[in-house]
Amino acid sequence: MSKLLSIVIPTYNMEALLPRCLDSILIPGALERMEAMIVNDGSRDGSLSVAYSYRERFPDSVTVIDKPNGNYGSTINAALPVTRGKYVKVLDSDDWFDSTQFVSYLDLLEKVDSDMVITHFITIDENGNRMITKYNVYGKEPYEYGRTYMLDDVLKGGYIRFFLMHSLTYRTQMLRDMEYRQTEGISYTDTQWSCYPVFRAKDITFLNISLYQYNLAREGQTMDPKVLARSLNQMELMTREMMSFYGNYHLETLSDARLTWLRQYYTNRIRIMCKCHLCDIPHEQFDAQHFSDLDKYFAEICERFGFGPVRLYPENKIIHLDVLKYWHRHHKRWPVWFERFNSFVNMVMTKLFVKLFK
Repeated sequence: MSKLLSIVIPTYNMEALLPRCLDSILIPGALERMEAMIVNDGSRDGSLSVAYSYRERFPDSVTVIDKPNGNYGSTINAALPVTRGKYVKVLDSDDWFDSTQFVSYLDLLEKVDSDMVITHFITIDENGNRMITKYNVYGKEPYEYGRTYMLDDVLKGGYIRFFLMHSLTYRTQMLRDMEYRQTEGISYTDTQWSCYPVFRAKDITFLNISLYQYNLAREGQTMDPKVLARSLNQMELMTREMMSFYGNYHLETLSDARLTWLRQYYTNRIRIMCKCHLCDIPHEQFDAQHFSDLDKYFAEICERFGFGPVRLYPENKIIHLDVLKYWHRHHKRWPVWFERFNSFVNMVMTKLFVKLFK
């Protein structure tokens, strides 16, 4: 391997935003140590031309893979076998890195030798509001930056509920050793990127770097509630694939601490799916029969693997009512007026939380 870091950039119809993404990483102080792997997933606009123009300008730092459309997971699967970096990180083409932080990140990464590296990320909403996400609890940062920890010890500590794609960097060889692959043909498989390597990784390092700039403002972004409502079946399929991965893994090779964490993680995955149906999608699009079938499937999974119990309380911590229990009693969602009130309280408490603990 001739690079420190490979950055996989899945690209589909991002002609307008791809230059901002690439300009944030193809900078002095970084070029010699990284490669940008632009994976064009059958774009129908000028994304491929943009990618080739950057490869012309930076032939030693830009690789272009052009492939038929296969959705998000297929781009990761296409890139991993040919990455040249000791480490690999994913950067969506509508997002970008903080360029100043990127050089500092590479400087620190050169001193690291862990399977997982964690950095902070910034979420940017449609109003330009920026919120930093760190792996802390109520402002407490329990891990010393730059120090390597055994992952079992970190998971056992209880501070980390889950990891998110934007914070993650992995040792490339670890992914190859586990023959890592994501589900193809559907969206939302970045959740697999955040989960599957945790089964395998031995150690982890946290860096005090706010690197990834996560853009929630773009229309059509997969976490947009309107897009989510249309694509919920893809999220369900991805979740089923994750359950299969768990069921087929050699769980006897994992420590009790890691198994406990994974069971909590998978229970939370089920909770998120229930939240999407019972809280997030528009009331008129809720299909009671479909969710009833899904709920039975989740109950079977929980019994089989020892997950649960699954509880679904509002995020605001003020309204202490179990949404899932309400469903089991009445086989319907909360009334519309109560959902709106709950959403308002969620919004108020989120803003208060950010002010107190940012």
